[in-house]
Amino acid sequence: FPVTDKRHPVVTPALLLLGQTIAQAPVRSHYDLVAGLFCSGLMIEYTKGAKRFPPEALAFLAGVLRLFSLNAVEAASGIHLPTLEIAAKNPKFALMRRSVVAHAETSENAQTSLTQISLDKKMLSDQSMPTALICSTLKLVEIAVSNIDRSIGGSETEVMLEIHRSLLHIAQKSKRKSMPPIILKAIKNSLLVLSAGIKIDQACLPLNRRSGATTSELAVKSLAPRMEDPTRYAMSKDKNKSQTQAMHDRNRREYKREHKAAMRELRLDAAFIENERRKDRDKRDSKAREKRHRNFAWLEDQQAHMNEQVRMGGGLLSGGGTGAARAKAASAKLGIKKGGKF
Repeated sequence: FPVTDKRHPVVTPALLLLGQTIAQAPVRSHYDLVAGLFCSGLMIEYTKGAKRFPPEALAFLAGVLRLFSLNAVEAASGIHLPTLEIAAKNPKFALMRRSVVAHAETSENAQTSLTQISLDKKMLSDQSMPTALICSTLKLVEIAVSNIDRSIGGSETEVMLEIHRSLLHIAQKSKRKSMPPIILKAIKNSLLVLSAGIKIDQACLPLNRRSGATTSELAVKSLAPRMEDPTRYAMSKDKNKSQTQAMHDRNRREYKREHKAAMRELRLDAAFIENERRKDRDKRDSKAREKRHRNFAWLEDQQAHMNEQVRMGGGLLSGGGTGAARAKAASAKLGIKKGGKF
């Protein structure tokens, strides 16, 4: 399914479900942390193409990093997810930093390579699970930083501030609980990626949430773009011609195309002007015709009233109408000669 659409009947509900699961699902064991990291990775991957900001995923990553602080209970005060803040008070999660240190001391591989996380239930109870959790979290942080890449209008400093503070919390050194060198190197690498990609040490401009549209975005896309350098394009009909003759024929063809295009535009303009002229003339003629028809109707109405009054008798109106003339002619009175002739 396309993840770059503004709204999609499958992707949009999936993103909402992932965000609600990450933010509200309780964290009681290492398996819950693994599932949360998996959902965070899915959410980061879903929003990669559209350059969107996944707040629940970044908040969960920052909270998981704070679980590896020297004092996880005090560091939990900066966690914005209530589920992880409650989990930090669990003794099982309060000893995660100590488990990472102990695993590095007992395993030779932990001192030379980063431990990868696994969804196998046998690995969930393994001593290397805390190390795999912090390594995977650091990897997801780097991926999230590369996905954002200054695409949220200058507010990257505020967005990644909690992750930056979480990385500084777990980078603190202690005589007994210092992180293994390879983990410290991974934390340093994540901080460098964060500083280079986000410029977190620079002050951002206020109210600069979205950048303006570029010239290429505002320009109207051409359906038939013109070649920038037509001299580099040679048609098959110009292969056996000299350079001068080929250039002459190319210019002649270009002139012919431009001439045809100009004539076509002139014809379209002439047709448009003629249509507008006819519309204006019809509008004027229709007004005059309507006025004339109103006058004709009024005259016919008046003539009908006069004829009606004449037919009703001489008490109302006398004269007018062919009926009265024929009556006078029949009675041989003055006004018309007998026989119906004047």
